[in-house]
Formats: sequence, C-alpha cells, structure tokens
Amino acid sequence: MRELRIKAHKDSPDVLFDPDTNVFKIKGICHPENVTKFFQPVMDWLDEYNSFLKKSKTTKDIKVIIFFRYFNSATYKYLITLLQKIHEFTDTGSTIFVEWYYESDDEEMRESGEELFEFSGLKIPHKCIESPFN
Repeated sequence: MRELRIKAHKDSPDVLFDPDTNVFKIKGICHPENVTKFFQPVMDWLDEYNSFLKKSKTTKDIKVIIFFRYFNSATYKYLITLLQKIHEFTDTGSTIFVEWYYESDDEEMRESGEELFEFSGLKIPHKCIESPFN
C-alpha cells in the first residue's frame, strides 16, 4: 500500500497518510474552492487501506494528527466523515488515537476539535493539545 501525499496549497492543507508508520497527518488551512474534489482522494485512500487491512487480517496502531489554522464549514462536514472512516479501522482490530492540535491563542479551534468529536458521536480516543508546530 502506498502513502497518500497531497501537498499544501494556499487554500488546502498538507496531507500525509503513511501506511508504513501508520501516522496520518493533515496540517494547514482548508477552504478549497471544491471541498469534495479535495477530500475525495483522502476518502478513497482510507477505504482502500481499510480493505487492505481486512484482506490481510492485519491490525495496526494508527495515530491521526490534525492541525488546522483555519477551516470552513464545508470542511467541517468532511472532517466528520473522515473520522467515521478512520473509526471503521477498529473493525479490523486496529487501535486509533487522534491528536487535534490548535495554536495556543486559538480557543475557537480547540473548541472546534472538541465539538467535532462530540458531534461525530464516535468514541475514538483523542486529545486536544496546544500545537508545537510553527
């Protein structure tokens, strides 16, 4: 299985999902003109990786790192779907842990992370922490 890498642009984040390390990162700003076009390869990759784990009967410890400086409401809806797809990995016996980062002076982003987990209804282990990233 190959990694998924999407380079950041002025209106979309950097994405690196690495099946070798099982660290999935999304970092940056997200307000693409066509949010569906941006997220479709991400959703497809997650589906493909989930199928791979099921077929190979492999379990993984998967760490998800999310750090946004800004995202729009359309992105928020896709983030719920993204978390649901990531949660599906638990069906393979894999464990998931999500780290939601926010800048120290951005209480709204911290609250957005907490709300995202609450509204998704998923019980994925997670934490919201101040970002060490620049």
